[in-house]
Amino acid sequence: MGKHQAGVPGAGTVLRGLVLVLVLGLVAGAGWYVLRGEPTEADGAACPTTLHVVAASSIATVVSAAGRTLRAGEDCILVDTVSADGRSGAAQVSQSPIDVWIPDDTAWTTLAPPQFLAEQGNLNAYSVIASSPIYMVTDPATGDRIKAAGDSWLGLANLLNGHAPGIRLVVRNPALSGDGMVAAGAVGEAVWIEKGMDASSLALANMLPVTRTVNHDLSALPSAAGEVGLVPEYALLSTLRLAQADRRYVVGADHTALLRYTWLPTAAAVKNAKRAAALKRLYSAFSSQEGSRALAAAGLRGPDNIRPIYDGANVLPEPTAKPFDVLAPHHVQHIFATWDPEDRRSNLLIIVDVATGGSSPSPGNSSSPGKQAPVDVLKQGCRQLADLMPVGSRLGLWEVAPGQPGYRRIVPTDRLDDATRAAFGTSVKSLAAHRAGPGLLDAIVAGYQSVRDDWHDDMFNQVFILTDDQNKDSANAAAVTAMVQKLTALKDPSKPVTISVVVLNKKDAADALKNSLKPMDAYVDNATSADDVQAAFIHVVAGGLHE
Repeated sequence: MGKHQAGVPGAGTVLRGLVLVLVLGLVAGAGWYVLRGEPTEADGAACPTTLHVVAASSIATVVSAAGRTLRAGEDCILVDTVSADGRSGAAQVSQSPIDVWIPDDTAWTTLAPPQFLAEQGNLNAYSVIASSPIYMVTDPATGDRIKAAGDSWLGLANLLNGHAPGIRLVVRNPALSGDGMVAAGAVGEAVWIEKGMDASSLALANMLPVTRTVNHDLSALPSAAGEVGLVPEYALLSTLRLAQADRRYVVGADHTALLRYTWLPTAAAVKNAKRAAALKRLYSAFSSQEGSRALAAAGLRGPDNIRPIYDGANVLPEPTAKPFDVLAPHHVQHIFATWDPEDRRSNLLIIVDVATGGSSPSPGNSSSPGKQAPVDVLKQGCRQLADLMPVGSRLGLWEVAPGQPGYRRIVPTDRLDDATRAAFGTSVKSLAAHRAGPGLLDAIVAGYQSVRDDWHDDMFNQVFILTDDQNKDSANAAAVTAMVQKLTALKDPSKPVTISVVVLNKKDAADALKNSLKPMDAYVDNATSADDVQAAFIHVVAGGLHE
């Protein structure tokens, strides 16, 4: 997995805020499933302890079976289970008094309230109690094309990214379940590992137009030739008897995409001796005979990673590749932002610094047009970025230019709507290469202060700088040090602002700025191709560029 900071300043807050904003829409879209058992006296209603569990719908029957083993005796335990999936499941966790959460993947912890869950290892916290690999399901001809591309997740990503004729992806909405989040993440992660973060962002954006998203609780099975459905094993096992004879199943030779059903006791339950003791018993019940049978019946693998016995299961190849790592928070945010414009909501200021005589980024691939002037590449990126941001975002554009103060506000930061979006597109046309001169460092300081003073807690707050460094500002150590000192003085921990810098065709300049801007946790990188620049624009609206 590419280098990446575990926590993005402000990203956790935005993610959790978006959960609450979107939960009603997700409920209406069938993203929230409640399967609450109504206990009777015979079932243990008189038990001295009741454990409240929120679990993914695909493991809810297993929780119920494990709970039944605890309903006997004077010290019996009643397990009250609410089944909830995806982002609305995370919202349910934060809104209800619960003792343990069992989502269908560890990555959902990104959305948990701060300090809500017990620390790793405490009462088996973060233990994986079940798993299910995800398969690429398609027709034989398309399967042969995937095999020729490497029989891998990266091969599938390359086919989709290049819009290979006739190939389409089918995936569940990543916001509704781990089935979709981990499956979509596998395509992005394969590219991230091989080519880096920006290439991954571009690949996901490119594949979305050739993707059919399933927005209900059915599996993402293919329905036409050329479709590649991403389906977990548990869902396939229940349909193998009805499976079409000409279906091909690919597990991925490079990595295994894996759902990890994770045991997550809450911090409050761990601190309560009575509830902690009950949780220990429930956790042990999953490995009981009844619990193991329930896992197999649900089509899930237990901690031993052995596939349940099902008629016809031998048509599914056994995964042998190392599983992808659990999706990190910024990776999760990027997936959500690819599918949902609301997750691209930002308060963003773009600062452009391109001088005459600068070298142009090279074409990104063999199908790219001839070389464009650097400023034209940036104009195209600015327009694309504005189109990706949802109404209600905030967007501004500055340009480094000769004279005092060394920069000009082409578009003052304002709320984005159809009118301001059109005006922004018109203003972008006025971007022009200028003669090399000072102004970039002052523009960065002024831009940072502007976003900080206009800070919004319901969106990402960012300054995005693109420069060809023709004035060699990066080599002026004294001036760069003074800039960083001013930025440090402006920092407000309660109002985090992300700084991202992309340098065109100058690795040494990028490395120098990257080292100098460490106190600001800034992202700095070198762009050598038009695709690099395009990917940077796309990624910045997914919550910012971060390592």
